[in-house]
Amino acid sequence: AEGYTRAKAGNIGVCIGTSGPAGTDMITGLYSAIADSIPILCITGQAPVSKLHKEDFQAVDIASIAKPVTKKATTVLEAAQVPGVFQEAFHLMRSGRPGPVLIDLPIDVQLTEIEFDPETYSPLPVYKPQATRAQAAKALQFLLESERPLIVAGGGIINADASDLLVEFAELVNVPVISTLMGWGTIPDDHELAAGMVGVQTAHRYGNATFLESDFVLGIGNRWANRHTGYNLDAYTKGRKFVHVDIEPTQLGKIFAPDFGIASDPKAAVELFNEIAKEVKAEGKLPDFSAWTASAQDRKATLQRRTHFDNIPLKPQRVYEEMNKAFGPETRYVTTIGLSQIAAAQFLHVYRPRNWINCGQAGPLGWTIPAAIGAATAEPETPIVALSGDYDFQFMIEELAVAA
Repeated sequence: AEGYTRAKAGNIGVCIGTSGPAGTDMITGLYSAIADSIPILCITGQAPVSKLHKEDFQAVDIASIAKPVTKKATTVLEAAQVPGVFQEAFHLMRSGRPGPVLIDLPIDVQLTEIEFDPETYSPLPVYKPQATRAQAAKALQFLLESERPLIVAGGGIINADASDLLVEFAELVNVPVISTLMGWGTIPDDHELAAGMVGVQTAHRYGNATFLESDFVLGIGNRWANRHTGYNLDAYTKGRKFVHVDIEPTQLGKIFAPDFGIASDPKAAVELFNEIAKEVKAEGKLPDFSAWTASAQDRKATLQRRTHFDNIPLKPQRVYEEMNKAFGPETRYVTTIGLSQIAAAQFLHVYRPRNWINCGQAGPLGWTIPAAIGAATAEPETPIVALSGDYDFQFMIEELAVAA
């Protein structure tokens, strides 16, 4: 379901399971979805309402179990509430920070006939906070007053379908872009402003080097996750100012206090950034960051990791070098965790948003195959490469039967 959601803008994957163990087996998938801000709807069967507290066969309080890893988990006790519960579910999944919802349906509720008119049904309006003009202007002022600015593009940019706007903004102000692991593909790897990734494991030497030279960072739709910041926040933050834009207000200041924070849907914020940047450019007041941008390009050209090994058996680095030759820019990679994923982030190239589908925060083994199936279902015409280590592959190997 998560792979299906993430492969195509506007999708929401739906996962349906029976009562008891089917629901408890969904918990890791729900944790994965809420951790990475991905909307999926899980629907579980349940024992009859009258049996819920009598230790009936496969009667488990799945709503209580799922509550910490969903935006809402509900056991529907009255059949007449079913339309409203589903209406609320889609409202919640799409509003604010996206995430999963679980609806638990007792069998007698499922079998009850109710009056419902689909012709007059209307979804609840989606809520997303939006930056004000004054907030966007202040954020941009930080950038204009800096000498070596960077933009950090997080997964929220891709969730908001705002990658083209982000690239337009970066080109307007001529500022390098660092992608997080979840934001990879926001800007094509071969774009002159793509400055690599930062942090530990899934990072580039040139990305880290450029980041350490920066004096201002504009983070949009990112969490300052520890694989991006590294484990020494002082080294990450010292000597530079930060502006943080995120759709979730409680995310601002969670890891460290930015110099300025904006609670906003990334798309709405970047639209304002573009509008203001165009005005500043028309007035001839945009700073010239060309020397700084050129230095980032130079580091990108000279600090590449070696991949061309002739060893037999093949070294992993050479495998990924050959993958870059074999798979074109339209290829979508799906992966979760392990050395195969870490090496992929270091050596592969991604050129389009949603072409890197990675389980970022939870990193559960077994995620890759089913996520790849979901992505393939959403867009069958897109070539998909699933990158899986031996344990990840074996963990959910029964999903090969589902694929077949």
